[in-house]
Amino acid sequence: MATNFFGLKKSSSSGALNAMEGDGFEYSLGPPDSGFSIFLADRTKKIHFIRHAEGFHNVATKETGSNDCLLRGDEPASAHPLYDSRLTAKGIAQSEALRTHLASRPSGARSFTAFDLVVVSPLTRTCETALHVFGQPREPGKPAFLDQKDAPKNSPEYASGVKVAPPRFLVREECRERWGHYVCDGRRSITEIAAE
Repeated sequence: MATNFFGLKKSSSSGALNAMEGDGFEYSLGPPDSGFSIFLADRTKKIHFIRHAEGFHNVATKETGSNDCLLRGDEPASAHPLYDSRLTAKGIAQSEALRTHLASRPSGARSFTAFDLVVVSPLTRTCETALHVFGQPREPGKPAFLDQKDAPKNSPEYASGVKVAPPRFLVREECRERWGHYVCDGRRSITEIAAE
């Protein structure tokens, strides 16, 4: 290793600067030149973006070949059959497949991917996707340590009796893809959606 004038060491193999070697945090998850430290991984948040699964509006536009079937016409938007479109059976299966995938996808020190927070739009199809992927959310205002559930089945953590807090759900209008032009993007009242 050679040292530059900033005090950072250069890798003898790649010549790249490596601020992490020799700084007391050498516990890495990759080769020394990767620059990824367990110390940083414990203090880092990961953000996953997940699109809603297949909805009836997706099927309709695919069958007709255009978005014209999503226009309201002369009737009120709320009277259209694709208003605030729901998931199809295939969409539910897609969501459940993602849940199964995440239950066996290692992340951090776990054999599965756990989530702290799910931010979702208030459209029915996005709420349905979130429920099928993440399960029932943590009760509002309830701390994680008071709302523990079993780890995913078939995981070593489940076999050991490890409990995991379900994620909190934050439903925000700002997460909507677009507003108003198509009936599928209209939203029923929160009271109506919550009742389901």
